[in-house]
Amino acid sequence: MAEYILIVNDECTIRNMLQEFLGESGYRTKSAADGRECLKIAGFAEKPSLILLDYQLPEMTGIEMLTMLKKYSATWEIPVIMLSGKENIEDIAKSHGAHVVLKKPLDLSALMEAIHNVITPG
Repeated sequence: MAEYILIVNDECTIRNMLQEFLGESGYRTKSAADGRECLKIAGFAEKPSLILLDYQLPEMTGIEMLTMLKKYSATWEIPVIMLSGKENIEDIAKSHGAHVVLKKPLDLSALMEAIHNVITPG
C-alpha cells in the first residue's frame, strides 16, 4: 500500500497541486485547510506517514500546529515537513519537532527528496 501524506495548507490551489503531484508520484494524500482539520484527520486510526505543514495557517501558525501535533499521543510520532516563505524559521521549527523545513517557492525535486528521506530514512 502506498504511503499516505497529509497536506496542511490554507491555499486551495497549493493543496490541489500538491495532491495531484504526490498522487502522480505514487502517494496517497488527504488535505486540510487549517490546524483543527489537520488534528481531526491525523488522529484517526490510519495515521499519515508524513504531514506537509504550511507555516502560515489561519488561526494559528505552523509552529503552534506543530506544537499541538507533538503534544498528543495520537500524533506525536508523525514526521512533519514544514513549508514556509518566511525567513529564519528553520531552527525554531526543528526545535518544535519538524524533520525538515523547505522554503517557498517550493522546489518539487527538493520536496520529493525530503519526503523520501523522512519516510524511508537510512
